[in-house]
Amino acid sequence: MIGAPRRAWLIVLAGGLTLALVAWPLPQAAAAPIWIVTQLVTVAVATYALTSREALHRSGWWVLLASCGLGLAGAALHVMPSENLSEAAWPIALAARSALFVLGLILLLGVRRAQPTDQNFLDAAIVAAGLAIVAWAFLIEPWLSVDPPDAGYAGLMVCFGALDLLLLALAVRIVSNPTSRTPTMLLLATGAGVVFAADLASIVRVGTHGLDDFQPGGLVFTAWQLCGVMIAAAALHPSYGDGYRRPDGGTEDVLPRARFVTFVVVALLAPVVPVIGLLTSGLVPQRTVPALVGAAALTCALLVLLVVRLGNFARLAVRRAGAMNVQSAALMVQATALQQALNDQQALQRELAHRALHDPLTGLANRALLAERLELVLLDAGRGPGGLLLIDLDGFKDVNDTLGHPAGDELLVRVAQRLRVAAAGADTVARLGGDEFAVLLTDTGADSCRHVAERVIEVVREAYPLAERQVLLAASGGLLILGPERAEPAEALRDADLALYAAKESGKNQVVEFSPRMREARLRHAELAASLRAALAADALTVLYQPIVDIHSGQPVALEALLRWRTADGREVPPSKFIGVAEEIGLVVDVGSKVLRDATAQASLWHARHDVAVSVNVSARQLASPAFASDVLSVLADRSLPPAALIIEITETVLVEAAGAAGEFAQRTLTGLREHGVRIAVDDFGTGYSSLAYLQRLPIDILKLDHTFTATLDSPGERDVRFVGAILGLGSSLGVPTVAEGVETPRQAALLRELGCPLAQGYHYARPCPPEGVLDYLSTPVALRASLA
Repeated sequence: MIGAPRRAWLIVLAGGLTLALVAWPLPQAAAAPIWIVTQLVTVAVATYALTSREALHRSGWWVLLASCGLGLAGAALHVMPSENLSEAAWPIALAARSALFVLGLILLLGVRRAQPTDQNFLDAAIVAAGLAIVAWAFLIEPWLSVDPPDAGYAGLMVCFGALDLLLLALAVRIVSNPTSRTPTMLLLATGAGVVFAADLASIVRVGTHGLDDFQPGGLVFTAWQLCGVMIAAAALHPSYGDGYRRPDGGTEDVLPRARFVTFVVVALLAPVVPVIGLLTSGLVPQRTVPALVGAAALTCALLVLLVVRLGNFARLAVRRAGAMNVQSAALMVQATALQQALNDQQALQRELAHRALHDPLTGLANRALLAERLELVLLDAGRGPGGLLLIDLDGFKDVNDTLGHPAGDELLVRVAQRLRVAAAGADTVARLGGDEFAVLLTDTGADSCRHVAERVIEVVREAYPLAERQVLLAASGGLLILGPERAEPAEALRDADLALYAAKESGKNQVVEFSPRMREARLRHAELAASLRAALAADALTVLYQPIVDIHSGQPVALEALLRWRTADGREVPPSKFIGVAEEIGLVVDVGSKVLRDATAQASLWHARHDVAVSVNVSARQLASPAFASDVLSVLADRSLPPAALIIEITETVLVEAAGAAGEFAQRTLTGLREHGVRIAVDDFGTGYSSLAYLQRLPIDILKLDHTFTATLDSPGERDVRFVGAILGLGSSLGVPTVAEGVETPRQAALLRELGCPLAQGYHYARPCPPEGVLDYLSTPVALRASLA
């Protein structure tokens, strides 16, 4: 608090009350100094508070301070007789003080009024009007009729009465309104109430004993003394700076029940009270008309206030009804929007749930939904037989590589449509990912499951019109018959996948049904894969070398590097078994790199002494590596081996699988190596179905005739001889030498020489030997080699 201690108002209030109690019973001569001193102190304190602190509505406070000054003047005029002053001087001063007190309170309460009519003011005025009727009937009218004063004094007393009623109305206004019920305003309301009570007591005394018997004495001036103390204490209170604050947006009274009851009582008593007053004092003709006229005037004023108040309430009800209609409409709009949002959210949840369990491209169930439904089927103890079919598209990668992924996606959608039709009645048709699908059949016998599986594979084979061409696909299927025994979904999927793997291993484009031996074979496959990883890590794989010789002179021109694997228990695993495993588990690149490093390391010495090359087989995955060509050239440089001393062997499978972008990359890789001097050979030539087309554009230096054609020359028919001769003639016409693989007998060697084959390889010439035996072989004369073969 600025300018005064926080409890100064309590000190002023306690001191003022004490002085008032002391002065009240004293004679006027003894009490007068106390009245005047108290008024002087309250004026000084109030002036100090107003000048040292900030507050709302300062004009109202200055008017209240002026009323304190007039109270001091009224007391002084009353106790200090003067022949020059009228006896009405002090009542006029007190009346002026009351008027200023009323004005100050009005300024404090109404200066920030947000509405044309303040309901609380009206309520206070109604109560005051009701009390005015009572005062008229029992106090004022009897007094005027029994002991009428002169007109001026009577007017002054009426003025006092009116001002007292206004003070009461304002006090009621302060107390009844929560926004004005601050400690400061309650102190002012208490002061107004004290003045009203004192004036009312004075009027009652006059009405009872007459005007001549009235001596204002301590009652009136003690009351005004206390009023001044209340004003000073209010000015010092900590809430003085707040004053009266109307809430933002104003207040709209909804006519509480207590006020409504009060209004009803006042309205009912207004016409009755004057009659009761006349009856209790006796019906005197000369009083009846004036009394009733005065009562009627006050009653009319009361009714006008009631009508205004009720009119305001009606307008408020209309406004609130309109506002409620607007709010109701807004709420309806919001409710509609909320309902729409809820519907959209539910639709979105359904869509998200559908997407979580369905393939976005084909709309089929996905792996999660298939597993969920498969689990439900397997957990159903009362279920009948059924089947699980896994399908993998054969050749789909070629479509993506040649026609592009959009065409591949369209093809997958059409396959899905065919599967729905072919597997009509199936519990679930799903896309597991890529080009892999699944069909879950329930309550279907084993024969029916097999029939559905064959029908599915058959409809997939039919041509697809796509990108202005007819696209052919094949499919492999793995079928698991679901018997009555319980199984886990993961196990069922694994067994069906084993059957699918067997179908692809058996040549694709077929359905293979699962059998327990497949699980055992897959277990052996896993063991073999683990052993292969360990063997590669332990450098337990060895490389043997088999000579490639000039068929006429028998002189070796190259050595083919052949990978061999002997397990720790001495068992030899043929390449036909472990090379495929290496492809599956991603070790073929590491295995190929080992063979290349070992072969070139040994060949540097052999080439330097005997001018022989080394031939190394390369897989499709090695060719797909961007670093393959640079790695080959780097190894040759490290070994000081000329590129011409290295032959890269690729199979026809590599040529066929290297389609599209992958084929173009493989071709660029081979062309780049050939430009550096590395020679390219096609291994197992003649077993493929499309290699002739690749011979026209791939950089080929050597053809290697597959051993199956060589084997027919032991007891050849005319057709066999002509067929081999045609292949040899093709190589000759292209300027590409041909190596006959698998030459094991003299008869085969003789026929190949007659057919013009320049180079040969096989047991007839030499078996594969370890690197430490190669130099001995190369140093042995040709005649002795034949005896050693």
